[in-house]
Amino acid sequence: MKIIIQSIKNYFKSKKDRGLEPVFFEKIGDKKTPRDEMLINLIKALEKNGWTIKK
Repeated sequence: MKIIIQSIKNYFKSKKDRGLEPVFFEKIGDKKTPRDEMLINLIKALEKNGWTIKK
């Protein structure tokens, strides 16, 4: 089994070529974003796309 690592642009292009569209792809932070803030951003992005989070 051969594993191929591809860039994000190639990933989206290959999905589009196959007629698929990613459900969501949002940036939740960068290298300088604190871990707690990234977690909050991730939870908000998931809830925006229909996920329910148990607290």
